Amino acid sequence: MLHPTLFRAAAMVLALAAGTASAQTDDDPQQLAVKGAELLKDGQPEEAYKALNDAATDAWLQSPLSFRHTLLVAAAAQAYGAYSPRESNVFDGSTPLRFYAEPTGFGWASDGELYRIDLSIDFSLRSADGKPLGDQEDFQNFKLESRERVREMFFNLTLTLNGAPDGQYIVTFTVHDHATGKDGSFDVPFEIRHG
Repeated sequence: MLHPTLFRAAAMVLALAAGTASAQTDDDPQQLAVKGAELLKDGQPEEAYKALNDAATDAWLQSPLSFRHTLLVAAAAQAYGAYSPRESNVFDGSTPLRFYAEPTGFGWASDGELYRIDLSIDFSLRSADGKPLGDQEDFQNFKLESRERVREMFFNLTLTLNGAPDGQYIVTFTVHDHATGKDGSFDVPFEIRHG
């Protein structure tokens, strides 16, 4: 439950950048990688790409749900990887906090000819010394259907804190992947400093 006087969540926007991966195969990822390298050496780049992409998809599915490039940004990213890091993690108490993250290792549920990404996101806020200040489960739900297994995805996350006193804080975003049952989270520290 949110701490009513400390903050309110203003908005969370999840965005998706186009990217694809081929269907999972029954071949061993290592065998696919070797096959891809051999095909490339033999001058068959399209076949090599397919084999290497299949190997990457299998490795992806075996990976935990994790995140890269989790950081504060100056503005919402318009595309995958097109983010501008914020120069400071210090806020004046009225400026929205904008976060960028790229999830990896999530899965896809098969829905006929479509693949479905099904994620939900919680967040929690605590002081730097670990004191819980507020949280919200199921803050955002994200579902996407595609004919391809999309891998290049990013989140734009925005929080607005009202009435937060000066101090150091940590926000934790926890993502639940309903297609695989995997959970993953990431922390971002920041500071509020009025005037």
